[in-house]
Amino acid sequence: MANAGSSDLEVEIIERVVVAPCLPSPRTILPLSAIDNRVRGFGNVLLFYNGSSSVSADPAKIIREALSKMLVYYFPFAGRLRNKENGDLEVECTGEGAVFVEAMADTDLSSLGDLDAHNPSFHQLSVSPPVDSDIEGLHLAALQVTRFTCGGFVLGVSLNQSVCDGKGLGNFLKGVAEMVRGKDKPSIEPVWNREMVKFEDYTRLQFYHHEFIQPPLIDEKIVQKSLVINLETINIIKRCIMEEYTKFFSTFEIVAAMVWLARTKAFKIPHSENAELLFTMDMRESFNPPLPKGYYGNVMGIVCALDNVKHLLSGSILRAAMVIQKSRFFFTENFRLRSMTQPSALTVKIKHKNVVACSDWRQYGYDEVDFGWGNAVNIIPMQILWENELGLVNFFTFLQPTLNKLDGIKILMFMPPSKVKHFEYEMESIIRKYVTKVCNSKL
Repeated sequence: MANAGSSDLEVEIIERVVVAPCLPSPRTILPLSAIDNRVRGFGNVLLFYNGSSSVSADPAKIIREALSKMLVYYFPFAGRLRNKENGDLEVECTGEGAVFVEAMADTDLSSLGDLDAHNPSFHQLSVSPPVDSDIEGLHLAALQVTRFTCGGFVLGVSLNQSVCDGKGLGNFLKGVAEMVRGKDKPSIEPVWNREMVKFEDYTRLQFYHHEFIQPPLIDEKIVQKSLVINLETINIIKRCIMEEYTKFFSTFEIVAAMVWLARTKAFKIPHSENAELLFTMDMRESFNPPLPKGYYGNVMGIVCALDNVKHLLSGSILRAAMVIQKSRFFFTENFRLRSMTQPSALTVKIKHKNVVACSDWRQYGYDEVDFGWGNAVNIIPMQILWENELGLVNFFTFLQPTLNKLDGIKILMFMPPSKVKHFEYEMESIIRKYVTKVCNSKL
């Protein structure tokens, strides 16, 4: 047995094994799509579960057994990536299996404090390959179940992003949970069929050219914080906006607009410059015909919303929400019409500090993964800081709140510590403006 410790948490590895599919799986070579081939690295997420006096099962044992059953359907996860002569990747379906780790922590979940605050010791709760690992020697999927003294546990998931996007991972985990609960097969059966996504689809979905951003200048370590906006507040803001403009705005558009405004003010971006919001969209329904519900390859589009700072800040949430909504419409229509037209935003050189990115994880379904202990009480994206051609971007992830705050949106933020207080102040100011307006109207 091996030990991995820190001043905050001691985790003992009980067993590390490779779990193969419980039935023979196809031995074949599967191609990846053009988008898959450009999404490299591992995605990691932690799901936290409270203990239950009504459940006596060992979570490590039952999840391990369910994983073996689920790999029959997701048999590519039991294989390995290999390089082609042209530099692209493909999946060699070997049936070897996925990594499974059983571990035990020396404390209970409550002692970990704020689960949304960055805790370096949390990296002990998932399996991640070394950065310089040879991709051809790596397992594509790894699950770790860490039990705590209170009866709760954490599921750490690491999955190669070339074979699966966030929505696909959510379906996979829900399928594992269904197997634990006694189902014979997942309710959403997986579909590989990467030939349905063409190279021209990649150019339309990922057309945002990162080279238009100047190299970043970062002199602060990024911190991780969270705040929750409850549903009542969101609905108040929606009603106020409807009085100005009768068009419907989604919850994502409203909260993304708030984040964009507050972040632009907190960073004191000059009014003469432009501010940019990048966000992802699941494009499965936008294909013609739509991709099958079980398609789990990468089909997330990157949408770019751009506005002049002076105009953005002078127009309340309504203007920001309209810019975001129009950007989504433009992006979707451009894709449906199979147009290669580039948005005017790409002709503008944006300073790194003027760019913010956000992703809505509520649509992935991680909070619905129930192994018998109820839904996860908290979800933490690991390694979410966007480190690619952009350098390090200020990032916001939208999640379902924890169980004691069931409604609304939890915003997990990653930004320089010197800006956090300013951002929180600006968010509170926006909320106070609309809530006060509604209260005054009732007097």
